Amino acid sequence: MDEEPWHVRRRRELEAAAPAKRKKAEPFVKVPLWWIAAAAKATRSPATLVMIELLHVAWKAESPTFPLPNGRLQRLSVSRETKRRVLQALEQGGLIRVARPPRKTPIVTLVSL
Repeated sequence: MDEEPWHVRRRRELEAAAPAKRKKAEPFVKVPLWWIAAAAKATRSPATLVMIELLHVAWKAESPTFPLPNGRLQRLSVSRETKRRVLQALEQGGLIRVARPPRKTPIVTLVSL
């Protein structure tokens, strides 16, 4: 008569078979790229466009490592110099790694993702 009731056994079986609970996701925002471009222009902050473009390109490439050619940013009116400064600052901040082959497009790796 030491047997536990069937409903207690069944509950334990279900709890053991249940998938592990996921941690809560980090806060996330989905923003249209045109809005970011307009906001960056209005605030005179082309660095914002570089940072958003890094995230967008990584998402499109489905990889944290990707090339970042100047042409992508020129279409958004971001100069090569601004790109260089932002990449250098993010690299010093430990958020990205940049491989700079001579006379080639830099290869960026997002570290924090």
